[in-house]
Amino acid sequence: MGKGRDNAVWTTVRPHLTFSLLDLLEEALHLGGPASGPEGIDSHLAVMPSLVVALTHKSAALENPALDHNERLEFLGDALLQARVSEALFMRFPERDEGYLTVARSALVNTDSLAAIAADLGIDRHLVLGQGERNSGGAKKRTILAGAFEAVVAAIWRDVGLQAAMSAIDRTVLSDLERLDVEVPLLDAKSQLQIHFAKAGLEAPRYSAEMTGPQHAPKFIAKVTLEGGTSFTGRGGSKKEAEQRAARAALDSLTAGETRA
Repeated sequence: MGKGRDNAVWTTVRPHLTFSLLDLLEEALHLGGPASGPEGIDSHLAVMPSLVVALTHKSAALENPALDHNERLEFLGDALLQARVSEALFMRFPERDEGYLTVARSALVNTDSLAAIAADLGIDRHLVLGQGERNSGGAKKRTILAGAFEAVVAAIWRDVGLQAAMSAIDRTVLSDLERLDVEVPLLDAKSQLQIHFAKAGLEAPRYSAEMTGPQHAPKFIAKVTLEGGTSFTGRGGSKKEAEQRAARAALDSLTAGETRA
């Protein structure tokens, strides 16, 4: 899934979705043909076998090997989201270049955005988690929620069809596209670096981070690795701050001509 921070600027606060996962599934089945009609989530699970897998986290499968988990569906759903959102942005901003479109897509398809959509749909109430993950609040974790949403999109495609999956993306990720804009001059260092590499047709920078220090006063060290293997580090009081500083170091090096992209 896209991991970039949300660089979107909305004309007003983006509203929460006003429908549930059940509503989304009912719409999908309606588009899929005469198989519609289930009245609850259990009934949908009965007619959409991939949905069972989509809602099962890896932690549950580790405790019960008989269960399939959703990581493969997450991979497939990510590809579907990337394709649909890319097409929508291509049509929405006909005069914008690749770098702008890349940042706009990152704003729509990233962990924070997808987790918020999953929370609005109430996906957390239907997740199958391992006991340890559930006890640690796994149903509210951003990465788990975002991955589950991607898996649900893939499950709709597999069990109902492509049209239904695209409609689900339109109703959620793209529901408020007309109010999206991206202020390129105000973009942070990570976004500027992403645009730089997108324009050059190169692989996007990769980030990793580790926490040091005590839990009550954590410090983070982040590393950004560029295509070709060159890397830069940054430190900060949060993962976001450390990543921004690493990206700034990379940008400064590119500007100075010390690194080629």
